[in-house]
Amino acid sequence: MELRRDIAEYRAAAEAQADRVRERINAALEVSRRTREEIEARIASQLHTPAVVKKQATPARKRKASRPSRASEK
Repeated sequence: MELRRDIAEYRAAAEAQADRVRERINAALEVSRRTREEIEARIASQLHTPAVVKKQATPARKRKASRPSRASEK
């Protein structure tokens, strides 16, 4: 009889621990699902929203080599 009581106590403790672990796992899964949904929503919003492209500064025009003026050619 004594032996059976000990086994029942261990079994109850193991089941209680298993329940706690199951609850933690389910909570972690729920957090990961929410995180995934948030990430997917951000990605979707960025895909549907056109990205703002910053214009690069246009480089200054290069001066052409100075040609002698017509007056100097005459």
